[in-house]
Amino acid sequence: MWWKRGMQGPKPINTGGTGRMSRKGRKRNAPEHVPGSRAETGKQGEDMALEYLLQLEYRLLERNWRCRHKEVDLIMEAKDGLHIVEVRTRKEPVAVEPELTVDRCKQHNLEAAARAWLRMNGERRQVHFDIMSIVLDSNGKLLRRRFIQDAFLPLAQ
Repeated sequence: MWWKRGMQGPKPINTGGTGRMSRKGRKRNAPEHVPGSRAETGKQGEDMALEYLLQLEYRLLERNWRCRHKEVDLIMEAKDGLHIVEVRTRKEPVAVEPELTVDRCKQHNLEAAARAWLRMNGERRQVHFDIMSIVLDSNGKLLRRRFIQDAFLPLAQ
């Protein structure tokens, strides 16, 4: 223990320096939605998914809702309850269909985020976890859209 060894206390914190972050922790200054980027493709897919769901008479409650490191693309309301919608968008050629990329880890994160949203909003309605799979051509035109209602069931808590 440091006080028994005649030390004055823990070493002082280095408050000097250049203020620069290490390469690992530095954020890039690139725009978020560069044309043709993955972020732009994802946003385009979310826009298409939202438009489709609004045509099915769903009502948008939240878009890109974040809770710590978890995010829900779309939180929609329908007659049968709340729908947590994960949108997956890919451009042709695709090696794996977009809906197959929602693994158990992503499902767990969606469940946790949904619980947080329900708790924050005092909701107690039925929750459905859906996946919207969108495949675009190289020009950004819709090739395939697949809406999978109740794509997975939450784990029992």
